[in-house]
Amino acid sequence: MPRHFKKGVKREHRFLKGLEKPLEEMARISGVKKVIPGRIYASDSRGFEIRVSRETKTGLKLIAKSDGSVQEVFLVVDKADRERVRGEIEKMAREWKRS
Repeated sequence: MPRHFKKGVKREHRFLKGLEKPLEEMARISGVKKVIPGRIYASDSRGFEIRVSRETKTGLKLIAKSDGSVQEVFLVVDKADRERVRGEIEKMAREWKRS
């Protein structure tokens, strides 16, 4: 795996507070090849939330929100595994939101 990846998550740049553990959990889902955190934007969001935004050419795009910021997260997933991975992430996201 390239040098910026650790536990399946790209760590070349920063990620939102509280997002590291959920990203590592996503990387362990069967079918997820890479987890790549994207840009961070300012927001008026409160609390912590992760949701699947849409499908991309290479996998799935997620939106993570944490107190005042929003970050894109990209998952590299084979086409055949996308629906199953989406379902698993949505289930996990309900647990992360409660925590």
